[in-house]
Amino acid sequence: MNKYLIPLLLLLTLAVQSPGAEAQREIYKVVNPDGSVTYTDEKPSPGAEPVKLKPLSVVKTEKPVTPATPDAATETEAAPTPRDLQRMFRDFAITQPQNEETFWGSGNQVTIGWGSSQSPLEGMSALLFVNGEPQEQPAAGSVIVELERGEHRTRAVLRDAANRKVAETDTVVFFVKQHSVNFN
Repeated sequence: MNKYLIPLLLLLTLAVQSPGAEAQREIYKVVNPDGSVTYTDEKPSPGAEPVKLKPLSVVKTEKPVTPATPDAATETEAAPTPRDLQRMFRDFAITQPQNEETFWGSGNQVTIGWGSSQSPLEGMSALLFVNGEPQEQPAAGSVIVELERGEHRTRAVLRDAANRKVAETDTVVFFVKQHSVNFN
């Protein structure tokens, strides 16, 4: 920014008086020995003549401009669109067990975990499916399920506060195996 622009604007501001002002100040232009120009409202020398300034344009608006409040910004951030949610939770996945993991001698209990790198928003939930049976759960976490021996499948669907689908995990296949009572 030109170093002379700010002083000029300040002086021009001084030159504009509010309606009903008694006198308008005079502005003087001074060319310094180095060639720089200074504007001032003080008479620089006895024979100095004031500069004639053009009147400033003032545009009145019908509607006052209100600055954004922190509350308005929070409201905007608090309500992401479904597409925003899909982007935020695209890494939603079954975190435990791993695909094709085998559990031996676990007493038929398996921990199933799910989640995302993003913390769930208020009101979000997960619909966890174990062998096709839905189980309503929090949006992130884990649950211990008791399962018979054999192959099992799990997946989860993440839902927002309005119960819309946000993300769905891949199906994870895992196996529960127990030693036979006939095995020595």
